[in-house]
Amino acid sequence: MSPTSIDTEMKVTSRPYLALGLTFLLLGAGYAMPLKLVPEPPKHIWQGSIAAETLNLYALTAFAGLSHFAYAWRGQWIASRRFSSGSRIGYWTTVGILLLFLIALRTWLGVAVFSLMAWVYNIAHFVKAEVFFSGIKETRAAYYSPVAAFAWFTVCLFPAGPLDNPTVALAGSVAIAAAVLVFGGWKMLATADVLLPLLTLFLLGETMVWISYGRYMSESFRVGIYIFHIAAASFYHYLTAYFYAESRSNGESKALRGPSILVVNVAIITAGIGTAWLSKLGWLQPLLGVEWFTLWVALHLAASDLQPIWKKRISIEQ
Repeated sequence: MSPTSIDTEMKVTSRPYLALGLTFLLLGAGYAMPLKLVPEPPKHIWQGSIAAETLNLYALTAFAGLSHFAYAWRGQWIASRRFSSGSRIGYWTTVGILLLFLIALRTWLGVAVFSLMAWVYNIAHFVKAEVFFSGIKETRAAYYSPVAAFAWFTVCLFPAGPLDNPTVALAGSVAIAAAVLVFGGWKMLATADVLLPLLTLFLLGETMVWISYGRYMSESFRVGIYIFHIAAASFYHYLTAYFYAESRSNGESKALRGPSILVVNVAIITAGIGTAWLSKLGWLQPLLGVEWFTLWVALHLAASDLQPIWKKRISIEQ
């Protein structure tokens, strides 16, 4: 390997600490924004139980997410051009079938349950991205422990059945934490191999805090806590993905340069706000409306998982 290629490889980074710092600022901006981004909460989820500031944060997360998806679809389109004509048609046809399946699933489960499932699925996507950005070749089960932790955090924050008992939720949190530490988490954190188990323990610790505080919490406060976590994970993922793509392109792609990314985000956020407030743009609601956001989250995640499977299938056939 030449010195030039080594230097280029070293520059490929998702800039995690910069992304984390900017995530903190975006969280603050989402809450503190003096103007309402959308007039009402997403239909059939959180209506009547969401503060105006929290709704602003969710709307900003959704509109910035649509910008992220635009770049993701661009990348998938470019990658699919390497397929044969038949394989490319088959891939995008399958994506279309996935969309129809997700619409049917959303209708059957209801928007609220579908959305919660999409956000848990999103943590798995977040973990895969972080493992990929870090350049780790070997994946381990403990890397995906944040998925279990976030799923547990979700069902404990919105308790049903036995989870309404703080003792049960506490025991479950301790059991999951012990399992994570025993099966690889302790070693990973002790050697700074990867910090994903740290996120797991953070989520489990938070779960114990909020189940203890649950008796004092209003429904609006509960929803606010959950959206804060959704927004934090989302902003961080959007930013690391942009930084990684930009550094990998080494400035060769104008679309992946900082100013271009900013322009696309501003344009889509503006379009989303316009769609929310202007009745004439109501026909764009399924595409840009906050109530439809989790459908596009789920499709983005499913398509992201489909493409490597499709590539592997093609390589086997060849």
